[in-house]
Amino acid sequence: MNGAEAIIDFLLRKGVKHAFGYPGGPVIVLFDAIHKFHFPSILTRHEQGAAHAAEGYAKASGLPGVMLATSGPGATNLVTGLADAYLDSVPVLAITGAVARKATGTDAFQEADITGITQPVTKYNYLVMKADELLPVLEEAWNLTTEGRPGPVLVNVPKDILSSPIGGSVQTIQPYARHRPPRIRTRALSEQVYAAIGKSQRPLLLAGGGCVIARHGTDDLKAFAESLQIPVATTLMGKGSIAADHPLYLGNLGMHGTPQANTALGNCDLLLAVGTRFSDRIIGDPELFAQQGSGRIIIHVDIDLAEIGKNIRSDIEIEDDAAAFFEEMLSARPDTAFSDSWRAWLDQLQTIRRRYSQLVQDMYEDTAPLRPQYIVHQVAERLKGQNPIVVTDVGQHQMFAAQHYPVESPRSFITSGGLGTMGFGLPAAIGASVSDPERTTVLFCGDGGFQMTIQELGTLAKLQLPVKILIFDNSCLGMVRQWQELFFDKRYSNTLLDNNPDFVAIGQAYGIPGGRAGDGASLTAELEKALAVPGPYLIHCAVDPEMNVYPMIPAGKMPQDLIMPGMDEPERQG
Repeated sequence: MNGAEAIIDFLLRKGVKHAFGYPGGPVIVLFDAIHKFHFPSILTRHEQGAAHAAEGYAKASGLPGVMLATSGPGATNLVTGLADAYLDSVPVLAITGAVARKATGTDAFQEADITGITQPVTKYNYLVMKADELLPVLEEAWNLTTEGRPGPVLVNVPKDILSSPIGGSVQTIQPYARHRPPRIRTRALSEQVYAAIGKSQRPLLLAGGGCVIARHGTDDLKAFAESLQIPVATTLMGKGSIAADHPLYLGNLGMHGTPQANTALGNCDLLLAVGTRFSDRIIGDPELFAQQGSGRIIIHVDIDLAEIGKNIRSDIEIEDDAAAFFEEMLSARPDTAFSDSWRAWLDQLQTIRRRYSQLVQDMYEDTAPLRPQYIVHQVAERLKGQNPIVVTDVGQHQMFAAQHYPVESPRSFITSGGLGTMGFGLPAAIGASVSDPERTTVLFCGDGGFQMTIQELGTLAKLQLPVKILIFDNSCLGMVRQWQELFFDKRYSNTLLDNNPDFVAIGQAYGIPGGRAGDGASLTAELEKALAVPGPYLIHCAVDPEMNVYPMIPAGKMPQDLIMPGMDEPERQG
């Protein structure tokens, strides 16, 4: 086999059932091998679409997503997706073409130093310069995508190696070995953790994205929380790690989190954080958070040692997988009744939760134009019990979906968290649906983000996947406009999209049916049509352009600084 055929053979041996890519000159031989081997590669309409589709596939399935691109602009178009995957710990493998080895460094046509460009946004990357190193590099790269904290890995292969004969086979590759200090795992510190919990009066369990990523970790998370009767909040990436209707669940916390979750974060005396990196969207100003939490015990559990102590100093540090942590803690559980110590704390949080739930119900009223909360609620009601995959783009609609859609299982809420990438939604929904085409995939998208990768409607039309698209059209970049309204005296600079296209007509031009919704009756009719067709459907929703996302914590402020119309100060702060 030549190098290209060896790559495709390698991917098939790894059980890859879908890859996403876009061809070009230096990788023609690679795509020729795809044809010869009948490899299931999906042609997207842009390399960024391929990257986000691979992310969506990986986030929904837990398996590595694979993306393929040519050299130069093809490879650089992957960078946003790789950066997005890096911050959200998504296992993806990027294989890119490069100019021939003898032309490397000469500024040849379509040459770009993609290994240098992507070094900050990948776990590791490779430039293969010896043909006999191709297979060992692929093996190591594949393992790295899922080893420890998952993430993106890139392999850059010159076109002459793609065409050259390759010796060896996957079976003869020597496994790589990495040497590192031993981890401080849960077993060594479980007694200390329980001792700290036993002294607490106001504890909080914070479940991050690591709890979703960890295989089989969510069942033990639920069992652990129930055994202690400890309240649970999640980050945006942790959504789905515990059922939305669980009595101990407080909702998402952070900038647009629920009042009860943020109250718990701001007032807890013990914070058990598992699988989270304490981003600024969670804690605001780290120094101020530490000052206001004087005396608070922080226990930080994460698979990545680099994240422990990076933003917040913790009292007990455990480098462990979330699933392993909860499993060990359950097996080491002392015969002690903990919850009696914080019964008043639970009652206080539940009082705030009930008040917020009443306010939320008021948002589900039928209006014209539509309220985003109403749209999300109506979709959730119609798909209740069907466990759909819920995908969002980035912006106001993303927060409305996170707040109001009760996700039914882990890996069923797919969004761009750390990088906040507009344009993520449509290709990610395609990738997620490819991973499980028997389930309905719902995409909530804004009019701004949708136009960034709108060309992927062509990919969706080709695949005929059951992706139901709801575009929240408020004729503006809603989240930025909200900040301009609240903090910049309504100076709406470059945020008003007053010449949006006819999205339904564009969908129909690609062969995707759709319709418009401007009130409750039309939304009901369109949802019935969308769910009746087996393939994709697009609903163009006219939403209130002045609707803001609340609750909201201004940037750099503390959980106690929450803005929530309808809830007074004592209710918010407890």
